[in-house]
Amino acid sequence: MKIVYYLTALLILSSMALPAACQDGISLTVNVHEEALDGPLLSEVLITGLDGIGNEFAGVTDSDGVAVISGTPGAWQFAFQKNGYDDLNLQYNATQTEETAAYLEKSSEADQVALAVYVHEGSLDGPILSDVQITGQDGDGNDFAGITNSSGVAIISGIPGSWQFAFQKDGYDALYLEYNATQSEEAAAYLEKAA
Repeated sequence: MKIVYYLTALLILSSMALPAACQDGISLTVNVHEEALDGPLLSEVLITGLDGIGNEFAGVTDSDGVAVISGTPGAWQFAFQKNGYDDLNLQYNATQTEETAAYLEKSSEADQVALAVYVHEGSLDGPILSDVQITGQDGDGNDFAGITNSSGVAIISGIPGSWQFAFQKDGYDALYLEYNATQSEEAAAYLEKAA
């Protein structure tokens, strides 16, 4: 996790000082964005944590992507959670009532697609082939690998985009393909016997 990257994510957008007599309790107006501090605001983000003296707090961003959290000044611990996004944990020195912002990044797992790749012999209507080694790279350049099972299928997961495939099995010509994987689905290929 990019801790240093995330620690800079909580930014003071504006602030207003309170008189010293009001410093016993403060409120932070937390704006939560998607992907960047200038990204769209996110609703239904669960914000939990501890204020400056260890009291627990919790809030959920509203339809405008805002939650107001109250507590005692000091070093606050924050945890931001929303389905489909990576969790974010921050420490913030909250000393006065002010407006702050953070952002969540989409979870790479949420963006993944899975292909059920069937491999046949000779043609797409040919008999299935087990033990075919399938290697390649997904749409983000991440390596993947799989081997077809007794049903001639291997499940390959990765980031959507243009995928590069290599199919190899002893006694067959190697096959190299590019495939635009945009959703979870079934796909098929076939290998020809080596001459």
